[in-house]
Amino acid sequence: MGNIFTQIPLNIHQRLALEANPICITELADGGYLLNFNKDPHVIRLDSSFNQIWKKDLQAQTINYVNCMITASPDGKMMALSGNETIRILDLDANLLWAFSHEPWGKFLGSPCAFSSDGQLIWFIVPGSSTLENDILYTVSACDYKIIDTWMMDGNQDYNYMFYPTPDNYAMIVEAAAGQDASLFYRVRLEDGKISCEELSECHDRIMGSFSPDGKEFVTAPHHEDGIELFSFPEIRKTAILERDELFAERNEYPTTDDGDNVEYVVLYVNDKTLLTFTRFGRLLLIDRESLNCTGELMPEGCEIRAYDMAGRPTTKSNEVIDYAGEIVTVALTKQHQLLLTHNSGEVRTYHLPETLC
Repeated sequence: MGNIFTQIPLNIHQRLALEANPICITELADGGYLLNFNKDPHVIRLDSSFNQIWKKDLQAQTINYVNCMITASPDGKMMALSGNETIRILDLDANLLWAFSHEPWGKFLGSPCAFSSDGQLIWFIVPGSSTLENDILYTVSACDYKIIDTWMMDGNQDYNYMFYPTPDNYAMIVEAAAGQDASLFYRVRLEDGKISCEELSECHDRIMGSFSPDGKEFVTAPHHEDGIELFSFPEIRKTAILERDELFAERNEYPTTDDGDNVEYVVLYVNDKTLLTFTRFGRLLLIDRESLNCTGELMPEGCEIRAYDMAGRPTTKSNEVIDYAGEIVTVALTKQHQLLLTHNSGEVRTYHLPETLC
């Protein structure tokens, strides 16, 4: 007898039509959002109901294939814009508080700023000042913007970096991605005013998902067509593996004559008991954390999944289906227990999760 599998329809709660999908959707402490775009220099601040508070030209567009990344402090009083040649810290009215200039990043590279979980520290990486100097990690005090310490990383314009705050206020997980070639994890920590940096070889070629709400572990997605892996924190020991074949073993809702579905780089904790993964077909599958069984699927309103034949044409003939494609572009979970999606129509949408998942 197979496992119980429930498809859960979700009605659209809020929607906002945009001319283009944002590069970043940054959630604020008050439930609002900051949005920036690929070709548009403006940043838009929204309240929790998607009403526009302001729209300002902050030169937040992509330059030389380097995205401008926006992050926000946990208390919602500051935002950081990390661009091609400058780190900027601003207040939530977009007044400049601090700026740090650096050498330009190479194409498709870069690093966001990251605020520690308590908002007291700011972390970022910039390129070295010459071809003989590797990328440099900085830790800055958020109260006076003084540089506390620096650390030279392993790469020299080789990686696109991402930061992930941890339950430890003095530590970050850094993901260093070299395109399709490799993905490395580091734990960086500030102690007694000095940075330490250790490579997490256990997490090689993984993509960071999120920490569990209790902070005792984190989940990772595959960099290639592998499975989902979980790691304890702070020990960083692999605690569980869900292989791709096991995840999709009973998922026959979208049959195909060619390769099956796989995880599309995204795995998140919904709560301590449930994981959410986004798949290549555009599905949002729910996984029980304890058993690692696939127990259900979120079915957001207005997000169709279409079947295609060998010629790339939509088809309804089951014997001609070789692939599926959905309309969801990006997936996130908000602090208000909502599903936040970008849709290929150019809309940002939110959906309330059922109480059983909150």
